[in-house]
Amino acid sequence: MALTSAEYWNQRYLNDNTPWDIGQVSPPIKAYIDKYIPKDAKILIPGAGRAHEAIYMFREGYQEVFVCDWAPEAFHYLQGEVPTFPKDHLIQSDFFQLEGQYDFILEQTFFCAINPSQRLAYINQINILLKPGGWVAGLLFNRTFTKEGPPFGGSKDEYESLFSSSFPVYEIVMSHLSIEPRMGFELFFSAQKRPII
Repeated sequence: MALTSAEYWNQRYLNDNTPWDIGQVSPPIKAYIDKYIPKDAKILIPGAGRAHEAIYMFREGYQEVFVCDWAPEAFHYLQGEVPTFPKDHLIQSDFFQLEGQYDFILEQTFFCAINPSQRLAYINQINILLKPGGWVAGLLFNRTFTKEGPPFGGSKDEYESLFSSSFPVYEIVMSHLSIEPRMGFELFFSAQKRPII
């Protein structure tokens, strides 16, 4: 079964074969949400999986949180945890075909799941989906993996080259809030789409 198919990822959830899922909102992303994202922002989480970040935000009063995943099974956990989460905010779609405009996009284990050959397309799609002046932020692996991906790793230099091509303002730093198994291997990044002047 192809890694680039909804069936592959859906089967991973059906088999509970989801080692990337840490079972909670990622601490660095939680800190970013709490500090920078206003409650009335429109937020997208692509490749959201069990969507712990969306669950956290919805419980904190964020009403415009949208999650995208092309594996329908991924949404079942979120729906069980927060049955009142709006069904029209659950987008079963290929991220690269997604439309809409968002104030913030949060990245948590989606970038590392796509083939590295799609990374420039990912940056371009993020740029399309963000409103002018909008932000993308999240975590990226600062390491390579010995096994064939996913996950696929990378380096700060590679990410800086990607983001600098499309975003005038960006920052990529070592995360100091990562969970213990990922401490020292995760970079936290944020990048702003050029605002209209």
